[in-house]
Amino acid sequence: MERNISKVSFMWVVIMVGFAMHMLADVLPAFWGASIAMPDATGEVSVGMVSFMICLSFLVPMCGLLCMQYRSSKTMRLINLALATLMMVFNILHASELFAEFNPVQLMIHPVMIVAGIYLFLFSRNEMRNYKEEK
Repeated sequence: MERNISKVSFMWVVIMVGFAMHMLADVLPAFWGASIAMPDATGEVSVGMVSFMICLSFLVPMCGLLCMQYRSSKTMRLINLALATLMMVFNILHASELFAEFNPVQLMIHPVMIVAGIYLFLFSRNEMRNYKEEK
């Protein structure tokens, strides 16, 4: 059992690192003098989008990690499973944007994020099943 919990926590960390690499891949060209501004950028930042991305790339994984620290509760495991499901679906939908706007750099990151999201979901689902068997 302890091994599966380590897998879930590890996958949450992989997701967080993946989001950091996703952002870094977009910013790196600026170090070579390339413009990284979005076309038609006005210089105004959408607070809603920034908040959404912070929640998804930091707050949700952090809550998942905390849930696994207090895993003796069925509620915490259920919340973790719900967050893992959200993350898996988001990673799949976000990667599908590559079909509309192809980016070869992001092509290296998105498949890894999809696999990480699927594994996170599967390991979290196993945690829920293990809870039922423990009781």
